[in-house]
Amino acid sequence: MSGWKLSAALFTKQISALGDTVAQALASFDPESATQVDHDNLVAKLREVATKLAEARRKYQAEKDEADALATQIANDEKAAAILIAKFEAGQVDEATLNEFANNLEAMKARLPGEQQDAVDAKELVDTLESILTTVEQRLADFDANAKKAMQAIAQAKADKERQDLRLQHQEELNSLKSGLGSTSTALGALNKKAEQLRVEADAAGIQADIGQKPIDRQNAVEEARRIAAGGATPAAESAADRLRRLTGK
Repeated sequence: MSGWKLSAALFTKQISALGDTVAQALASFDPESATQVDHDNLVAKLREVATKLAEARRKYQAEKDEADALATQIANDEKAAAILIAKFEAGQVDEATLNEFANNLEAMKARLPGEQQDAVDAKELVDTLESILTTVEQRLADFDANAKKAMQAIAQAKADKERQDLRLQHQEELNSLKSGLGSTSTALGALNKKAEQLRVEADAAGIQADIGQKPIDRQNAVEEARRIAAGGATPAAESAADRLRRLTGK
C-alpha cells in the first residue's frame, strides 16, 4: 500500500470513529448536556478535517505537477532521441552519449507510473477528505438543530410545568378559602332559617289579626247604617292618627 493510500485509510478510519461518536451523541442526545463545549468540540473536529484537506490538496497538486512534468520531459526526450540518433549516425555524438541519454529516458519512464499513481492516490485522499468534511458539516448542522429543538422543548416543558404548578397553587388556595367558608355558610343558613320562621309567625299573626278585625268592621258598618237611618250626620272622615290607633288597637 502506498503512503497516500495508507494515509487515506487512516484518515477514513479516524473520521469514521468520529462519525460513530457524533452519531452516538445524536442518538442518545441529552438536551441538558447540549452545551457550547459540545458544539465547540464538533467545530474543532471540523477544523481539523478542513486543515488536513487543505494540506492534502496542496500535496496532491505537487504530486500532479511532478507527474505531469515527468511525462512532459519524457515526451520531449523521446523527440530529442530521434535527433541524437541522427547526430550519432552523422558522427556528431558518440555511443556513450546515446547510452547515457537512453539510461536517463529509461529511468524516467520507469518512474512515471509510480509518480502518476502517487498523484492518483493523492487525489483519492482529497476526495475522501472532501466527503468526510461534508459529512462532518452535516452532522454539526444536525447537532445544532437537535440542540435548538431540545432547548425549545425544555423551555416549553418548563413553561407547562410552571403553568400547572400555578394552577395547583390556585386550586389549593381556593380549597383553603372554601374550607374556611364552611362555618360561615352554616351560620348563614341558620340565620335564613330563623328569618323564614319569623316570616311564618308574622303571617300567622296577620291572619289572626284579620280574623279579629272582621267582627269589629261588621259592627262598625251596622252602627253607621243605624246613624244614617236615624238621620244622623255622616261621620267625619277618620283621621290618619285614628286609623293607626284603630289598626294597632291603641
